[in-house]
Amino acid sequence: MTHAVSIGREAAISIVINGVLSLAFFLGVFGTQPRLLRWAAPDNLALDFVPQSIAVALMSALVPALIARRKLSYPPILRGVLIRAGLFALAGAALGGLLAFSIESVGFPPIAWTAALMIKIAYGGALGALVASLALRRLLSSARPV
Repeated sequence: MTHAVSIGREAAISIVINGVLSLAFFLGVFGTQPRLLRWAAPDNLALDFVPQSIAVALMSALVPALIARRKLSYPPILRGVLIRAGLFALAGAALGGLLAFSIESVGFPPIAWTAALMIKIAYGGALGALVASLALRRLLSSARPV
């Protein structure tokens, strides 16, 4: 691993960025007024894990990899970075779908707005850190001098 790229630092940055983005999108989708939210219709809190997982996985794979690519003295091919980010987005879609299906299957009762917000922020941050770490490990292990 090169000293210019720190997986831990990029994962920490991903936690913060995806936590803030999860907050912003939560407020945009579910509003700013505290209330009970339903996991299924009409609020569809569980289903919201799908677009959140796609966006977090895509951005957490793409942005740190592009930054790392620029810092490396032998940057990986951009096509590979883009393909890998797309695959992470597909994996995010599958994970979000699995979460939505599982949560709706259990039939959880409505949840407080604040608790739902904390769950979405924590989930976005954790998924972002995981994806950024995996994407950078793969990127750095496949990088070869030209």
